[in-house]
Amino acid sequence: MTFARPSTRAVAATLIAAAIGILAPACSSGGSDAAKGTTTAVVKATTTTGAVTTTGAATTAAPAAPTGLPDQEAAATKLYDAWVADDRVSAATVADQAAIDNIWPAAKGDYSLYNSCSTGEFDTSGCLFRGANGTIQIDLEKRGGNWVVAGAFWSEP
Repeated sequence: MTFARPSTRAVAATLIAAAIGILAPACSSGGSDAAKGTTTAVVKATTTTGAVTTTGAATTAAPAAPTGLPDQEAAATKLYDAWVADDRVSAATVADQAAIDNIWPAAKGDYSLYNSCSTGEFDTSGCLFRGANGTIQIDLEKRGGNWVVAGAFWSEP
């Protein structure tokens, strides 16, 4: 028994139809605001006897980017204060998620801003909060006129 090889147009049409079938529900305007966001679809095609297999995977919306603050010391202090208050929502307004994740395990205690933040040359800055339990280093970047915490690091004394 021999199988006829499907035409390139037939395979392409099948792939397009499968992609539309996966992407169309993700692009609909219905649904709750919580369900709306970034959706990624993955399409895999196998053409051995003309059969096409599709699989799809959706991801949830990425967290909103932090807006930061016009002053670098104010942005660093807001992240520090949010950490002290265990307020990740407030921290997310001035810091990237990786920075928040890195500062949260720091040993609790009293820290204070050491000297001051760096000058901010080249749209980057750093601030140190020092205390008996160690040092919290906060790295900032200027984004769209505001300072955003791009990284944080804690070290023991």
